[in-house]
Amino acid sequence: MKVRICFLVMLLAPLFYYGVTHLAPAGRAATVSSSFHQLGKTAFERIEKAQQAQNAPDAVFDPCIADAEQAVAIANTAAVTAADKREYTQLVDYLHAVKQDRLLMQASNDSGPVDQGQTIAARNSAERIFR
Repeated sequence: MKVRICFLVMLLAPLFYYGVTHLAPAGRAATVSSSFHQLGKTAFERIEKAQQAQNAPDAVFDPCIADAEQAVAIANTAAVTAADKREYTQLVDYLHAVKQDRLLMQASNDSGPVDQGQTIAARNSAERIFR
């Protein structure tokens, strides 16, 4: 009887080992890496700066949006885990909403405020993550 139990334990040991090693990365995927979070915070601030320059002339807005796009691209290189990638999509959504509002404002030939509902929602979502 002792021999059967020993064989049973020997057969089940690899199963437990592989089960634990396959579950461990799932825990890491749920957490955001600190390097990505810091780069995301920087990108968020640059997107915010570009949003504030929406009513400014192209000479002011274009460098701001280029700077924000570069910061988002750098944050993308640091996005490793699934949680990083989820937060990265929030940054991209916010960046695209700012660019879309600028295009809508230019298309309407009006420097007044445009319906910024989408931008505000994207900003609030990103702000919850990176503030």
